[in-house]
Amino acid sequence: MDGAGGDESPPPGARRGQRKVPRAIREPQMLEMAGRVFAARGFHEASMDEIAEAAGVSKPMLYSYFGSKDRLYFAYVDAAYQQLITAIDEAVAAAGPDPERQLRFGTLAYYTYVGDHRHAFRVLFREIGDPGGELAPQRHRLVRRVGAAIEAIVVPSEARPWRAADTEILAEGWIGAARALADWWLDRADISAEAMTERLLEFLLRGVQGFCKPS
Repeated sequence: MDGAGGDESPPPGARRGQRKVPRAIREPQMLEMAGRVFAARGFHEASMDEIAEAAGVSKPMLYSYFGSKDRLYFAYVDAAYQQLITAIDEAVAAAGPDPERQLRFGTLAYYTYVGDHRHAFRVLFREIGDPGGELAPQRHRLVRRVGAAIEAIVVPSEARPWRAADTEILAEGWIGAARALADWWLDRADISAEAMTERLLEFLLRGVQGFCKPS
């Protein structure tokens, strides 16, 4: 994340103490509340005091888990993105071998996640668009998944020569369009995830199918 180097140092006396709530339960709770604060205030304006208060824990406990505001931020980003990728992976697996169904199910899973976790996406949106950022490896994996589905639609038609760069261009375009439209959708909760998916597919899938025709 740009400018995320302005770290807050752990307060004096911060140390690991006994916890009544198991870490497996406490940590996700802290990450959830941290994400809400980061989404509302941005990285620089959010403070560890505010996050600790929102999570119902002490500031030393927050530092004992994450060490710094930077690490807390990236722990939240990584956890949220993993949830998103898992939702897409499960949806694509349920779609079966048909590549158009894979794109449809995967896109619906994406918008369903965004609709259910709007505060998370407000934070993720800033990171997903950074090709060299913390999420680069996961993002490249998503590009490959979308690209494989697009290739499975276009290449068997043998309508035109096809290169790896063609696949990457369309996959990046698909993901970029979905991401930009999701950002537009954040403040329009009256539109359903299903409606968002249908509109995007009407636009993008027809474009992909157009490559199945001779140029």
